[in-house]
Amino acid sequence: MPYRIVLSRSATKELAGLPNKIHDKVVERLRKLETEPRGRGCEKLSGLEAYKLRIRDLRIVFEIHDKAREVRIVMVDDRKQVYKRLRRKS
Repeated sequence: MPYRIVLSRSATKELAGLPNKIHDKVVERLRKLETEPRGRGCEKLSGLEAYKLRIRDLRIVFEIHDKAREVRIVMVDDRKQVYKRLRRKS
C-alpha cells in the first residue's frame, strides 16, 4: 500500500511559485516518495524527526508517519531559506 503525500499550506504555496521546469521535477520526486519514502537521496535531519530531499538548490523537508502511511511535505524552498527556517523552529 503506497504512502499518501500531504502538503502543508506553506509547501503548497512554495511549490506553486516554482518555475514550470523545476516544479515538474519536484512533483516527479514527490510521486516517488509514495512508494519509497526513505529512498535514494533522502537524508535524515539531525535533531528533528524529519528528512530532506535535494533537487538542485531546492530542499524538500518532509516527515514520515508510518502508522498513517503518510508523507507530510513541510517545506519546499531554496537551500539557504530552508536552513534558516529550520534554525528558527528548533
